[in-house]
Amino acid sequence: METHARTGDWRISTLGTAILQSRFRTLSRPATPFELMDDAVSYYRENFKPLFRISLWVYLIPIVFSLLLLVPIVYLDATSAGNPFISLALDYLGVVLMLPYLLVAPVAHAAFTTLAFRMLAVDEPITLSALWARLKPRFWHLIANQLLAMLTLSGLYSILFLGYFMAMLVVFAGGAAITGGSLTLGVVLMSVLLLIISIPMLVLAAMINVWFMILPQIVVLEDKVDAITAFSRAFALVRPNLRHAVLCCLAFWGAQTVFMLAVILLLFLLLGIIIGLIAIYADPEQIFTRWWLSINQVYESLSYVAYMFVMPAMYMTSILLYFDLRYRTEGLDIYEVLQRGES
Repeated sequence: METHARTGDWRISTLGTAILQSRFRTLSRPATPFELMDDAVSYYRENFKPLFRISLWVYLIPIVFSLLLLVPIVYLDATSAGNPFISLALDYLGVVLMLPYLLVAPVAHAAFTTLAFRMLAVDEPITLSALWARLKPRFWHLIANQLLAMLTLSGLYSILFLGYFMAMLVVFAGGAAITGGSLTLGVVLMSVLLLIISIPMLVLAAMINVWFMILPQIVVLEDKVDAITAFSRAFALVRPNLRHAVLCCLAFWGAQTVFMLAVILLLFLLLGIIIGLIAIYADPEQIFTRWWLSINQVYESLSYVAYMFVMPAMYMTSILLYFDLRYRTEGLDIYEVLQRGES
């Protein structure tokens, strides 16, 4: 099959899901976690418009719903000072109504981004109808798989956090016994001990998560798997490269934490500027006390906007890890060379 060569493009074979070449040659050989993150950000930057449109399609509904809900909340906060229960009830009602969509939205976003990754490489136009046409045969497999993954992860993380909580209790009890009445020494000692137990717990959490983070890509891109067999497929890809996958997961989490903290700080800064301008004419404490539900609703709307900008790069890391694991496990680079008849 013929592929089109163009500088800076990522090529995908029409025979399968294997990447032929990346701009930074990451997917023509085993890549480090930092190379995968670098390529993910670069790919997102070079294909910002279609990937952002996908984010807009996914999050347009909650953004519009949140803004529509903001109108009655602002009205109620303005007319029922000191009685926020109606506004609070309306806010919770909005959460309940949007919860089913918000559970599906991240899964659909990851799936659409994965499909767009393939379509962009062969110059197919990215439209909502085209993406849905490709996802529709796999949609219920994807939903069932992610529900099972969510339940499994919830159980495993509950056990892990219970162990972490018990370790914290031991640390606090032991620190109090060792330091006696010295507050400064106790704070320093317990901080060090908490750091010591937190690092292994974080690694264990990554070791749990690596078996699940490439499931959307497997379900969407591999037609022969279903909601159940996708787990064994993920196990087959991750097990030979467990150390690499765990390091990638930790690196991805670190990058995501930095990005999300930056976005959250930016949102707080914007809200702080708005409140500061309003505070010129009124008491800030009274403003926050009276309008805190409206402020929270504005923050929620801005959070969806932040997700639209940030999440495509986050999903790209999982997509590139999926292909990297296939290169490492199945030698797809060699397979593609043989398919092209090259030496």
